[in-house]
Amino acid sequence: MLRIGGIVSAIVAYFAWLIVPPLETIQYKKYDVQSKQQLTMPMMSLADVGSRPIVSFSAQGDRAAFLSAIPQSDDEDAALSISVIDTKTAKPIGQTLSVSQSRTPPEIVFSRDGNFLAAAVATEVRLWDLRDQGLVSTITVPDVRLQSRRHVAISNDGTLVATSVQEPDQDPALWVFESATGNALQKMQRTAGTANHERFVFHPRKNQLIGTCDTESGTTSLCVWDIETGKVDQELLPNDDSQTLAFALNQEHNRLAVAMFHGARQYDPFSTMIFDLNSWESQIDISNDDYVFWLAFSPDGKHLSLVDGTGMASIWSTESGLRLQNIKHGPPSATAFSQVDGALHLIVNEEDQANSVSLVTLRPGE
Repeated sequence: MLRIGGIVSAIVAYFAWLIVPPLETIQYKKYDVQSKQQLTMPMMSLADVGSRPIVSFSAQGDRAAFLSAIPQSDDEDAALSISVIDTKTAKPIGQTLSVSQSRTPPEIVFSRDGNFLAAAVATEVRLWDLRDQGLVSTITVPDVRLQSRRHVAISNDGTLVATSVQEPDQDPALWVFESATGNALQKMQRTAGTANHERFVFHPRKNQLIGTCDTESGTTSLCVWDIETGKVDQELLPNDDSQTLAFALNQEHNRLAVAMFHGARQYDPFSTMIFDLNSWESQIDISNDDYVFWLAFSPDGKHLSLVDGTGMASIWSTESGLRLQNIKHGPPSATAFSQVDGALHLIVNEEDQANSVSLVTLRPGE
């Protein structure tokens, strides 16, 4: 009799677990729109998701930078410029920053401290000091090969820049440059197959770069390089054939979220993994459903905002890996949490107006 009672209790508990939502989802306060401010930005579209604007948020969530392609005369290409705005007011900060023409869409990246901004195009990387809007350096590099796009990363304090280099008759590679002079410092090893395709990021405290490297089996792995030597210090996922799509650091700089596509995974190949930056142990593996283009930690580190290729923004628990909320206010292109007041920012397109772009600010409901 006791045995039957135990079996029945187990069955009841199992179905209760399926039906009753976890306590975390009950306690979670959903984010609601507080304001929606339209931005003026003739767009240069990205090929991966149609008319997705080229935009970036600072790590603190207090600034955003976006690219505008302003038409000139009929026989001239559009002039490219970057506007930096205050996310509280949606007003420009200073003058626009000029960007060279490029056959590939530029990438825009802030340094972790928000003082520097880099723009990478097919043949160069420009770096500005946003404190006085001065151009720090222009790093001229060989044109990226066809079907490629130049990515860029800036170190926490803005002293180092990483980007891909492919010299004539040479394999591509990731290189680290000195920001102030534009001088090349070190070539990262085992990046011939990844330099022109995968994203990468500087370690917030150590002289390291994090991204994907080539493996002996012909696949790619999430790796950590020592910048001084250019050698791979660690292979974190050697058997997953991983492509890196987006990165985010928490406020304490002890956790790193990495959005990836895993070619070796037959099921659920898209994931966002959170690593402990001291031990490099994987803490959470979120199974999202599509390519993720932007990530952001909430100020307390308990939530992660994702933007994916379907035009969906979502919020996930960094403790359980549960999806807590889907947000749909037009296809979003980037996301950030304000590290001061916790507001969630999105840059979104109006679905029926490709050139109409808005800064949406959301806050938790009462």
